[in-house]
Amino acid sequence: MKASLLADEEDADMVLDQRFSRLPSKADTSQEICSPRLPISASHSSKSRSLVGGLLQSKFTSGAFFSPSASVQECRTPRTSSLMNIPSTSTWSVPPPLTSMFTVPSPVPEVQLKTVGTRRQPGLVALEKSVTYGRGKLLMDMALFMGRSFRVGWGPNWTLANSGEQLSGSYELENHRTANSMEYGFLPNPVAIKSLSESPFKVHLEKLSVRKKKPDEDLQLYQIPLELKLKHSTVHVDELCPLIVPNLGVAVIHDYADWVKEASADLLEAQIVKQWSLTWTLCEALWGHLKELDSQLDEPSEYFQILERRRAFSRWLSQTAAPQIEEEVSLTRKDNPVEAVFSYLTGKRISEACSLAQQSGDHRLALLLSQLVGSQSVRELLTMQLVDWHQLQADGFIQDERLRIFALLAGKPVWQLSEQKQINVCSQLDWKRSLAVHLWYLLPPTASISRALSMYEEAFQNTSESDRYACSPLPSYLEGSGYVVEEEQDSQRPLQDVCFHLLKLYSDRHYDLNQVLEPRSITADPLDYRLSWHLWEMLRALNYTHLSEQCEGVLQASYAGQLESEGLWEWAIFVLLHIDNSSTRERAVRELLTRHCQLLETPESWAKETFLTQKLCVPAEWIHEAKAVRAHMESDRHLEALYLFKAGHWNHCHKLVIRHLASDAIINENYDHLKGFLEDLAPPERSGLIQDWETSGLVYLDYIRVLEMVHHIQQVECSGYELEQLQTKVTSLCSRIEQIQCYNAKDRLAQSDMAKRVANLLRVVLSLQHAPDATSDSTPDLQRVPLGLLAPHIGRLPMPEDYALEELRSLTQSYLRELTLQELTIGSQ
Repeated sequence: MKASLLADEEDADMVLDQRFSRLPSKADTSQEICSPRLPISASHSSKSRSLVGGLLQSKFTSGAFFSPSASVQECRTPRTSSLMNIPSTSTWSVPPPLTSMFTVPSPVPEVQLKTVGTRRQPGLVALEKSVTYGRGKLLMDMALFMGRSFRVGWGPNWTLANSGEQLSGSYELENHRTANSMEYGFLPNPVAIKSLSESPFKVHLEKLSVRKKKPDEDLQLYQIPLELKLKHSTVHVDELCPLIVPNLGVAVIHDYADWVKEASADLLEAQIVKQWSLTWTLCEALWGHLKELDSQLDEPSEYFQILERRRAFSRWLSQTAAPQIEEEVSLTRKDNPVEAVFSYLTGKRISEACSLAQQSGDHRLALLLSQLVGSQSVRELLTMQLVDWHQLQADGFIQDERLRIFALLAGKPVWQLSEQKQINVCSQLDWKRSLAVHLWYLLPPTASISRALSMYEEAFQNTSESDRYACSPLPSYLEGSGYVVEEEQDSQRPLQDVCFHLLKLYSDRHYDLNQVLEPRSITADPLDYRLSWHLWEMLRALNYTHLSEQCEGVLQASYAGQLESEGLWEWAIFVLLHIDNSSTRERAVRELLTRHCQLLETPESWAKETFLTQKLCVPAEWIHEAKAVRAHMESDRHLEALYLFKAGHWNHCHKLVIRHLASDAIINENYDHLKGFLEDLAPPERSGLIQDWETSGLVYLDYIRVLEMVHHIQQVECSGYELEQLQTKVTSLCSRIEQIQCYNAKDRLAQSDMAKRVANLLRVVLSLQHAPDATSDSTPDLQRVPLGLLAPHIGRLPMPEDYALEELRSLTQSYLRELTLQELTIGSQ
């Protein structure tokens, strides 16, 4: 085709040249050929001028449109002149008749052309100056309607791609540069922003942080409770995936309480640690070991246990109210000592209240306060006194703070005054002190915790607004915020404090555990499941098991994701190992390992893997399998094959080695690396599970072993037995190399290389066996190999055409040589 195209071009050039040669020539060759209607700039190259002239020459045979003295060389293409070898000095002229018919008009003055087009805007045009201003409501033109908008591109791990302002501050970016980056997490961490474009319309790729995280936040808030939990857990390895169950008993409660008491003053998150301290000390008071009960030689009675739990709970109420009481007393001690006395009473600090009353000169009040621990008759007498004051309307002349103390001593939470006013004892108290008032002053000294809790519930759950006199048990982060409890439409579950839920669970063993473990009852962060998960494991140790499977799954997965976002993925596996369902547990652990196992081995990664395999009893094969997946993602075939072998996936390892590693090793003669994989796969208990082992991996392994035997024979003298053994292996390879399946050109090249080398080895081995003098040190003659032993095996080798022709030539020469020898032998006889 190319030749025909060239021929057509040459024919066209010859026609043009013959046409030009018939025209008369003139001596003037200085003027260029051009069209008056198509001015040609002087800056154009000579080649462009020649092309234009050639086109015009072929279209018009008349010379009226041309200058009368134009050179043929300028109207020809360079290719035409070079092919036809026509001299460049040959000129032509236009015939006179045509010249008389047309006249050349005067040149038209050039008009300055104005270039009109789009101009690149270096920046974003202000909306007021844009042509789209005021036209954003044109729904028919979506370019105008959506011109200033962009899609919010959410990616995994809270990654956000946007063309607006950067959402992550520089402070978070500096923190990220010094922190270890995580590839995946349930909760967000700030990451460095990458600009995907340097144009004015930039796209920012950043990871958002939902909660404000301090740069030096201590991971001890995560690690120490988990270590305590691991200390009080048992790992069962009855199945392939280990199962972790909590040890029964209350020992873990005391460890949690001891740790949180020490950590409340040291760690940074004071608010959350304070809530943890209240929760664990309450659990210790409700379910923990009591010294009074442990000191009894005999089994204590139920009545004695109820009283001791009441005393322990009373101590907890006093301790939790102590900081608030100290603050109130410091503000009112001098100006209003009666108010300070009432504050002391809400914490059951009666002796301090008596002392303060005496110091302020209120001795009668101090005498009344000292009788609080007496019998019920004191309360009845105080009630009679309040009734008399109401009838005489004398209570209008008594201070409200003093009347509130009298109502508290009389056991009346609400007292109606004669002036249409009410004295509410719990009006300015939080829910814990309101509950304490019911336990200490409104009920008999022998009343149980459950009875006090029931009475307090009636105080804030009454349907009529006038009957409610106590505040709701709001979580600690909502106390004093003016939050009004509103029941949700779908579920009748108002937001309440976790300590209140624990008290309800203590009173009613079948209380809904989902409310107890709700994160919003502990912290303002609805994704913080730290305390919720540890509470659930503590309750499991106490045989509270009526949490629904769905809620338990959400709890396990959420806390594992939270740990994963903090970089503690090994502890996230510890959490996932508590899942009861075996298949779900195994799948979750394997997926987490796949996300976080790295190929680069560091002391940190080694410590984490050791923790998983030794303490959590996670199979090491799972870790190797996760690394194999990571190596596959990074296209590292060598490491992928290595970790597949360590993971026990013999068949996949063999397939990967044959398809991606064997050909390179054969071509580059890197036999040691390939041999290492194949010898590890060769044992019968492994090779028996490998598909096509006999026709793939074993062929390569035998080939490498034959090469090693030949190398060994070259180094030392060999016996006839070794030569026979080598011949058997080589002839076996001749029939098996063609069974290797080739997937690409590289595989076919490696197969051809193996066939060529095996053919040479076979010829050498046969020449050594059939040498005329085996004891001589002379080099064996490769041309004297018996053709009957060589030809059948050479014909089976899959060699390319050039290799096959070379071997055929050699066999032909050997065949002719044998025929010649036979004729000479017959002739001599």
